[in-house]
Amino acid sequence: MGERKGIYQGMLCKILLLSAAAAVLVGCGRQEEPEVTELTFIHGWGGTVKTHSTMQEIYRAFDEENPDIVLNYQPSSDSNIAVEQANNMLAIDKMPDIVSTNGQSYYVQNAVKRGMALDLLPYIEADEAFIRSIHPSVLETWTEENGGLYTVPDALEVMGYWYNAEYFREAGIVDEKGNARPPQTWEEFREAFTKLDAWGKDRVNEPGEGRVDTCALENVQVAENLFLAVLAGKGPEGLQMAGALPDTFDTPVFRDAIREFSWIFSHSVSADSLDDAREYFREGRTAVYFNGIWECEEFKGCAAEADIAYANYPTESGESLSYISPSSGYVLFDSYDEKKKEASIRFLKYMLSEEVQLKLALETGQAPSNPNVDLAVIREEYPLLGNALEQAHAADIQIKTITSVWNSGIMETIGADIRRACMEEEALDSLISALDKGL
Repeated sequence: MGERKGIYQGMLCKILLLSAAAAVLVGCGRQEEPEVTELTFIHGWGGTVKTHSTMQEIYRAFDEENPDIVLNYQPSSDSNIAVEQANNMLAIDKMPDIVSTNGQSYYVQNAVKRGMALDLLPYIEADEAFIRSIHPSVLETWTEENGGLYTVPDALEVMGYWYNAEYFREAGIVDEKGNARPPQTWEEFREAFTKLDAWGKDRVNEPGEGRVDTCALENVQVAENLFLAVLAGKGPEGLQMAGALPDTFDTPVFRDAIREFSWIFSHSVSADSLDDAREYFREGRTAVYFNGIWECEEFKGCAAEADIAYANYPTESGESLSYISPSSGYVLFDSYDEKKKEASIRFLKYMLSEEVQLKLALETGQAPSNPNVDLAVIREEYPLLGNALEQAHAADIQIKTITSVWNSGIMETIGADIRRACMEEEALDSLISALDKGL
């Protein structure tokens, strides 16, 4: 009896051992599903349908590379609407895990005031590769007085102006070899506008040719893309004023900058919108167009494409000047869930990676925010964009956009009143008074 019991016990042990081994083998053969962290992500289309499609490819690639993270997208065809939606959530103490502000900086301020925006600086400073991917101007512009950093863009705003090189040559704005030569001083710029104006009007007398205007301007474009370039180009006082919100706008250099637009407007036609100003240039109906480097995407396939070139702004001294400015970008939620914060930071690092940044440049015409992206590669594959970026970054003077150093309210006030203010002293006094009241 005891012997039989011993046999049964031995068999039971073997069965248990075999079962355990089988369980181990089955376990090894089955890959465990990763624990998934879900993130809500509000963003706009980011410009054209093509740009939106490219951005979706980039976001989907992040999903594929990070199977433990799921981005729940809440896109909008209008970036303004997307950010407004996110801003409305702040009023009820809610915030998406990731918000792409696309330059709508008011959201950053509101999220910080609510105590809901994640301070990115500790994560950046703790990661050497991460901090190398951040452009110095981002840290300079967006680091708060208390040391916090609450937004990082995936692209820079880089602006100079575009011109039709063939028109410059025909109008006699050339170097000693007969090549188109952008003006280097504002005095030369005035002379160039005079030449372009006369040449463009004379074209109507030539068979098969039509009139070409020097440029088309709409009010917001003047304030956003041109005004600070004129102000900063007037010397040290103008440059200082263009770099920070002043105590008062009632200064000689500010008044001179406003008056400067009397001759600029006299050599331009009025445009109802930026789209109209762009279309005039695309069609070859104007010789100069004031806007950023991203416009190169809009020039593909247009009538004037072969003749379009980029230039930095002139200054009174002859130094070159460009806008290189980091607008507000991504804002991350300071979640109680550490896994959500870690996942959001991983997304931000991904968007700033050199591979993604190069794709953004080549396929959407954006200026890379990561300073390590090789501009020579962009120039080789996308010459119009690459040449513009290299010129802008090589400018003697680099300034930030008016909304970065002053604010959008000041920009809108200048844009609305500058046409009268540059011609009438009483209107100029009223403009300055209105600006000073807003300080």
